[in-house]
Amino acid sequence: MLVSSLTLCLLIFSSVQATTEWFGDLRAHLNPPKNPAFYDVTYDDSDCPQGLHSDAIPDYVYFGAMMSTMTVDDHSECLQQCVQLPKCKAVNFFEPMSYQEKGFCELLTESQFDNPSLMRPFRKATYYEKIRCRDSEDSFDRADVFKSSASNVNSGSPVAKSTKEELSILKKLSDKVAEFNLRFRSRR
Repeated sequence: MLVSSLTLCLLIFSSVQATTEWFGDLRAHLNPPKNPAFYDVTYDDSDCPQGLHSDAIPDYVYFGAMMSTMTVDDHSECLQQCVQLPKCKAVNFFEPMSYQEKGFCELLTESQFDNPSLMRPFRKATYYEKIRCRDSEDSFDRADVFKSSASNVNSGSPVAKSTKEELSILKKLSDKVAEFNLRFRSRR
């Protein structure tokens, strides 16, 4: 009886195999995007009074050294976790899959600048780098444009702005348009 029990246990244990699959391994199996895009993204958060600022590369992830992984409600929570840790240089945010309610966040101690060959295409994921609190130079108030144009009209002088000032305004406007487009795409 004892011999048959041991034989049965050996047969069961020898036929059972277990594998551990890390979430990051799954991302290498997805297809690359057709046209990867680059976005400059701005977020609002209570720890940073003027919000968070980061560079985002959708449909790409970085396979570098990780310091932490966690589930998060949205990408801004992932970015906030990174801002709080001084060693964090970048994050990978994975959108929730059909059966999950929360997204997945990887905090990275390296960025694509440390090893660009570790950037890989990955659908439904976004790589964020240069994550920081916004400063006054990052913010732009549309009222400043209206005030300056109104003062030129009221003074009776023709509207003649320097080329430098016009380029500055156009750059800030294009940044705002890019931010609007990103928010619009993320809500669809």
